[in-house]
This record gives sequence, C-alpha cells and structure tokens, in this order.
Amino acid sequence: MTKLSYSGLKYGENDMEIKLLVDIQDDWFEVTHTKEVSQVMNQSTGEYIVVHRNTLKFEVIS
Repeated sequence: MTKLSYSGLKYGENDMEIKLLVDIQDDWFEVTHTKEVSQVMNQSTGEYIVVHRNTLKFEVIS
C-alpha cells in the first residue's frame, strides 16, 4: 500500500499548513493548478485541500 501526503499553506491564510493523504492503489485523486492555487482532491473520499501554488509539496509515506 503506497500513500502520498500532499501539504501546503492553506489558500487565504499565511501560516496554516494543511495535509491530505491519498492511497495511490485504492483512491482516485486529482491535482489541479491555477496561477495562484493548487488543489488536491481525493475523489474517493471527497476530501480536498486548496493551497498557495508555490507551497504544494508531496511525500511518499509507504
């Protein structure tokens, strides 16, 4: 089971970091970008984060 952790500074806030976990084997997820924001949505659970575009990062958990 491989999971990715996406994180970044919440859009509209300057100091609040938010995270979202997705399982790349079981979840359907989508990453979109505009000039100002990046959005990561776990379509399987309906959870999503909207962050400042230049702060989006991801990490392989397992």
